[in-house]
Amino acid sequence: MSHRHGVVAEVGDEVVTEAALAERLAAIRRGPLGDRLPGEDTPAGVRLRRWVAQLLAAEALVVHETRRAVPAQYARGRTPADAAAALFAHVTAGVTVPEEEVRRYYRANPDLWARPEVRTVCQAVRPDRAAALAVRTDELGPPERLLRGQLSGAFENAVFAAAPGEWIAPARTPFGWHAAVVRAVEPARTEPYEAVRDAVHADLLAAARGSVFDDWLAARRAEVVRLAPGYEHPGDPSLPDAVHRH
Repeated sequence: MSHRHGVVAEVGDEVVTEAALAERLAAIRRGPLGDRLPGEDTPAGVRLRRWVAQLLAAEALVVHETRRAVPAQYARGRTPADAAAALFAHVTAGVTVPEEEVRRYYRANPDLWARPEVRTVCQAVRPDRAAALAVRTDELGPPERLLRGQLSGAFENAVFAAAPGEWIAPARTPFGWHAAVVRAVEPARTEPYEAVRDAVHADLLAAARGSVFDDWLAARRAEVVRLAPGYEHPGDPSLPDAVHRH
C-alpha cells in the first residue's frame, strides 16, 4: 500500500501528518522532562519519534471508531479523551461479571478482607519512671488508634495485652517513659462478603471491560491503521534497531 507524502499514518479516511507529529514532539520536548529526552537524531530519538507516532495513530483510531460506532455522541472539537470515554462505554456496554465470579474472588483472597486488631490508647511520655507513675488521667494525650507494628518492644506488648480501661505500667522506649491507658479494643475481623461485594464487583467489572476494550481496539487497529514506512512500532522485530522495554 502506497502512502502520501508527509503522512505518518492513515486511519480509515483520517490521516496523521508529519506536521502533527512534529508539533506533538515539540510539545513533549517543551515539557518538564524535555531535557531528559534523547536527541532527535540519535537512535533513541528515532524510537521516541516512532512511539509518538503510535500514540497519534491510536488517538486517530479512537476518533475514527467513535464517529463510526457512536456518531450521536461525537462532535468535532471534542478531545481524544472524550472520544475514548464514549467509545469505551459503547464497546463494553454488554460486559458483565457473574455473581459466582465475585464470590470466587472473595473466597480466593481472604487477606484482602482481613482487618487487624485496633487499640485506642491515650498516653503521656515522661523523662523517668517516677514521673510516668505520677501521670493523671487529665494529663494523657488525645486518643490514638494503634495497630501492631506502630509501637515497639515491651510497650507494644503491654498495650496489646491490656484490657479496655486498664492502665499500663510505665514502659521505656527511646522517647522516654510511657504512661498509658487502653480506652477501647476493636478485635481483628474479616469483612463479610456483603460488606465488600459491591467494591469487588466494580473492580472485576472494570478489569473485564478494560480487557474487552483492549482486545477490540487491537483488532480494529490491525484492520484500519496503516503506518507509513519508518513509523513502525519501535518493538517491530523487522526493524534493525528494534527495542521494546517496559
